[in-house]
Amino acid sequence: MSETPAFLTYGGWRKPRSAGVWGATFGTTMVVLAAFVFWFLAGLIFGFLVTVAGGLLSAIVIAPLLVVHDGRSGYERLLMRWQFWRASRRGEHVYSSGPFSRIPGGRYRLPGVLADTELVEGVDDQNRRFGMIHMPDKHLSTIVLEAFPQGAEAFDQATIDNAVGQWARLLSAAGSDGDIAALVAVVETLPETGIELYETVAANVRVDAPQLARDSMYELATGLISGGVRLTARIAVTFVAQTEERRADPLEQAVEIGRRLGGLTGMAARAGVPCTPMPAEDIAAFVRRSYEPGALGDIETGLYSEAGTGVAWADAGPRTQIEERDRLLHDGAVSVTWEMREAPKDAVTEDVLYQLLQPDSRLPIKRVALIYRPHSAGDAAELVDKDYKDALTARSSARGIASAQAELDVASTEQARIEKARGHGLTRFGILITVTQPHEDADVPRVDEIVRDLSKQCSLAVRRSFCWQAPAFAASLGVGVIPPEHSTIPKFLAG
Repeated sequence: MSETPAFLTYGGWRKPRSAGVWGATFGTTMVVLAAFVFWFLAGLIFGFLVTVAGGLLSAIVIAPLLVVHDGRSGYERLLMRWQFWRASRRGEHVYSSGPFSRIPGGRYRLPGVLADTELVEGVDDQNRRFGMIHMPDKHLSTIVLEAFPQGAEAFDQATIDNAVGQWARLLSAAGSDGDIAALVAVVETLPETGIELYETVAANVRVDAPQLARDSMYELATGLISGGVRLTARIAVTFVAQTEERRADPLEQAVEIGRRLGGLTGMAARAGVPCTPMPAEDIAAFVRRSYEPGALGDIETGLYSEAGTGVAWADAGPRTQIEERDRLLHDGAVSVTWEMREAPKDAVTEDVLYQLLQPDSRLPIKRVALIYRPHSAGDAAELVDKDYKDALTARSSARGIASAQAELDVASTEQARIEKARGHGLTRFGILITVTQPHEDADVPRVDEIVRDLSKQCSLAVRRSFCWQAPAFAASLGVGVIPPEHSTIPKFLAG
């Protein structure tokens, strides 16, 4: 008699946060303590009125650090708004490219954080061509793998659990290598054009076949076009150049990546995600149709026929882009990006994100990017110990309902120490959700409600990426933009 396998659950995630008193961060606690000591001593020297005036002034200055809303402190929100307002005053929120712009050569270069990137091509150890996006100012190089997730419909629970374990091993290996800055898994839905099926049929129908047979094949290919939504996936791996030669010459970095690419794709395949490197032309193509959704048909016609797309990296950007506080306008489309504010609090199963990832006819162009940033083995050991000490400190100062959460934090951080001692890795992760609509049909409030509802079904808390929609859009593409690497807000102002 066979037993029904138990479903594994996953959880215990914790947002890294130094613990202070009354739920504040350690940095905020030190600022408050320093202000108290300073004005106390000033009162002894200059009198009581000076102490009162100084205390009120300090309270006004420190209050924004203590007031945390939607995961951000008051100073974070104020600084982001001020930076966005200053950029808008300078006209930096509007980008124009093309022959009549100021872009050198009249090209359609990518805007913002992707402006100085370049795309080169290499060959891996299995003789497969791959494109590599090089970001010289950060010494980052990103390769993109086209993924073909197998799904869970035809697998038993033991196979699914093994695939999850293999994916964890892939993330641990990425951390042990020490030079992988991020691994981004992107699941995207697009309108079904039917071009791939049609071009596949056209390439396989013989010209000397009977006319009836050829007509039947073409009618079958065109008749299956239902105007539905299809799903695509890809994985982007970002490497940090660790030698002077690789920093100076991206081709040297491409040689190193090519040597290791076979191992990466092999580990992904064992995790149930077979994948293959994307050539440079294919990378430029999906970036181009992301910025101009109207070009999807032409792009797919070129990709699935012998004609090719003809899209160069220097022409993969939008003709016009306007960044507003809560949305991004680009080439006849409106995109909005949300970010994960908080991971699921309760234990979840491996299909927790199913509702968010599956095709949805209400959101035909939707992109979900899971951003993993593995710690190196040395950093992981220090961080799990620090998190455990911070959790103990928070528990000692917690009262009431907060004390229960503090106990859970202590248990989860202690478990993390045990897992690290057993050889497991430590990985930070986040999620970006981008929805794109045609400009004339854009209904942002409705889409916002749909995304928030889907996120709640996945036990996720999300927030709109206010005042940084353009960088968030680029980060969700999976082309090497790692948000923390481009942050302009000091960490001590965080909530």
